[in-house]
Amino acid sequence: FAPNWKGHADCTILSFALGSFENLATLPAVASRNFDLIVCFQALMYAASLAEAVQMLRSLLAPGGELVISVPHPFRFAILRNEIEGWGHGRAYQQTAPYRYPSPWKEDVLLEHAMPRISDYINAIAATGLRIEAVDEPAVTEQFRLIAPEKAVWMDRYVGILILRAHLDE
Repeated sequence: FAPNWKGHADCTILSFALGSFENLATLPAVASRNFDLIVCFQALMYAASLAEAVQMLRSLLAPGGELVISVPHPFRFAILRNEIEGWGHGRAYQQTAPYRYPSPWKEDVLLEHAMPRISDYINAIAATGLRIEAVDEPAVTEQFRLIAPEKAVWMDRYVGILILRAHLDE
């Protein structure tokens, strides 16, 4: 990023690398490096293999490093899929294969990705040997309701996000 990117003067230590989970370790900005903190924001459901993607992220952590994963709450997709397919929330939640649907934000755009359950994310992290420190399901705040009321209504309907924090012991 350029200095003073979006008003943040201290962004000179950040860099941007475009890639996929499948080629992440080969990117010049990432290859042969370890990181104290990796944040994966709203992307894991697009990985070809959830388990392999989490293993790749774990391999890039330095000892004592932390992995923070944010994903759309899996209940969100169960609610959405129930509305589209009429299956009921329980059946819709158990369907984890990739699914194509119109974007709730822009209906002419089709999204397609896997629909992992909460247990799928937790098991993928645990299988790497990372220690899960916290799982959070943040609620919409009153401040957010004032700033973005239309998004707050949507999040009230479709739940929101799931944040998982894991640690690599030294």
